[in-house]
Amino acid sequence: MIMLYATPRSGNAHKVRLALAFLGLSWEEQPTDAAARQSAAFAAINPMRQIPVYVEGDRTLRDSQAILSYLAARHRPGDWDGRTPDERGEIALWLSHAANEIANGPATLRLARQFGTPIAEEQAQAVTARFLPVIEAHLAAHRWLVGDRLTIADLSASPYLALMAEAGINLADWPAIGEWTDRIAALPGFPAMPGWPAQIAS
Repeated sequence: MIMLYATPRSGNAHKVRLALAFLGLSWEEQPTDAAARQSAAFAAINPMRQIPVYVEGDRTLRDSQAILSYLAARHRPGDWDGRTPDERGEIALWLSHAANEIANGPATLRLARQFGTPIAEEQAQAVTARFLPVIEAHLAAHRWLVGDRLTIADLSASPYLALMAEAGINLADWPAIGEWTDRIAALPGFPAMPGWPAQIAS
């Protein structure tokens, strides 16, 4: 059985939920709040004390991008992680954007507004302002981030962008991003998440 250490409102954890649900895999969740992550038991699982953590048998993986890469290679090789060198390079680019610009922009702004986390507001706003026009322009010309189908690029980048209203950003100002997150929410098996608009859970 797959065990996912997570919290309900973690966008990083939801990236993994999306992958597991779309793959039709069963999993159990171990609620792991900030206090639980300070325990010695959790540090033994993930010395970085972060979620999500994926455990299956004797395999333990941390970091949402790493988990997505593993699941793609194991269950949907090529289809989810790139069929050509060009696609693999593009997917790696969007995984990098998810871990950098999205994490340090919209996701950071959401942390401050939803959870009261102190942040460098001007820096987060500047990163957001620089990145959102880039992905908006790309999605205005493409249904998916890479190729003609869902890949782990979409799974990695979408949660915190779908949750931009919680970061104080009007999603209506970014229609291509909104249409893309709606497409993901309309896929069979989509797992509901608090704050993700236009959810269509099967």
